Amino acid sequence: MKEPILTWIERLGSAGSLDVDTPDERLRKAILVFLASIYCIAGIFWGIAYLSLDLILPAMIPLCYSIVSGASLFLFFRTKLFRFFRFVQLLLILLLPFLLQVSLGGFEASSTVMIWSILAPVGALMFAGTGHALRWFIAYLALMIVSGLLEGKPAVAPIPPWIKILFFIMNIGGVSTIFYVLLQYFVREGEQAMAALDLEHHRVIREKERLDKIKKVMANFVPETMKSIIEKNPEEIHLDRYIQEATVLFLDIEGFTTLLQTYSTERITRVIETYFSMFYDIIQKYGGDINETAGDGMMVIFLEHDAAKRSQNAIRAALEIRDCCSGIHRKEDPDLFPIQVNIGICSGEVHIGPTKIRGAKGDRWTFTASGSVTVMASRLSDYARGGQILVGGGTARRVEKIFAMKPLGKIELKNFKHPVDVFQVK
Repeated sequence: MKEPILTWIERLGSAGSLDVDTPDERLRKAILVFLASIYCIAGIFWGIAYLSLDLILPAMIPLCYSIVSGASLFLFFRTKLFRFFRFVQLLLILLLPFLLQVSLGGFEASSTVMIWSILAPVGALMFAGTGHALRWFIAYLALMIVSGLLEGKPAVAPIPPWIKILFFIMNIGGVSTIFYVLLQYFVREGEQAMAALDLEHHRVIREKERLDKIKKVMANFVPETMKSIIEKNPEEIHLDRYIQEATVLFLDIEGFTTLLQTYSTERITRVIETYFSMFYDIIQKYGGDINETAGDGMMVIFLEHDAAKRSQNAIRAALEIRDCCSGIHRKEDPDLFPIQVNIGICSGEVHIGPTKIRGAKGDRWTFTASGSVTVMASRLSDYARGGQILVGGGTARRVEKIFAMKPLGKIELKNFKHPVDVFQVK
């Protein structure tokens, strides 16, 4: 039974709805149209009932209401003017039960027909807001007081007691039924909304878990420097490149091509992963950030603000990496074998930040430090042999009192116009 009633309400509401209406606006219109339709039908029954009792004036009031309310419904369906329709309906719902009660002689004689007027402030509360509803409720209380003051006025004609009882049942039962149907409609809408919200909540949780997994995996591919930039302000990420003092370290495995020809690719991959994992711990220990790895090579950026400390950290990391490579014993892992890494270190100003690579299928971002300092560190790594740690002149001057340095003189590096001072860390 409830489904046909609710479907009927929805159809009535949709008749006066606009395409741009929100679900909430459609609901408000549906409820008001439903109330107006019920009142129209009830008015006809009231009128017929009073006519059968020869109560002409009381009969005319509900019949006139049905005509006016029906006309306003028709006008609303044609014009879609909801505010005007709402005002007319609330006014009719408020006044006509009051007028009918007065015409019948008061509360007892009319079987408290004015109880129907309570639907005016209730309706205003549902589809006009609390501000409007308060005014309608005050008007309802005022009319009730007036009706009480007029109590005792002689009735138009005596009404049989059984008819009064029947009307009491009709009035109280009718208003109660309307309240029940409206509450049922609201509860059903609320249950559906909560069910939809629950589904959306679980979907959001699952999506968050999926994104967290993606974030966790992708974080392994993002340099620490870039992660810190994003975490500081994820809503407004500044992706401009800027000039900053840095120390750049390059390393590569000596004789890597020969190793590839000697051992299987799978074993070489395991060896590189094992060594690079140890390198990673050392680099993090000294505040470095692995910017990228490629095959047997690795680029590391040190961004400590203190230039001397930054250079010292880079060299200490390089020394520990060298010791790590020479200290590996086969008994620790039968797949491992000692390797030598050649390291180049250079300090100075770098152009640091993201590089945007545009493509037809989207953009790709990389984060790196570019400039002559980066290139020189790479060239020093290429020039080194037998596990050497080579540094540029600027880096050497900052740490010469701390680390033993062997000057190698001026060396010509690929694509550099002039020879550069190179030092070897002993």
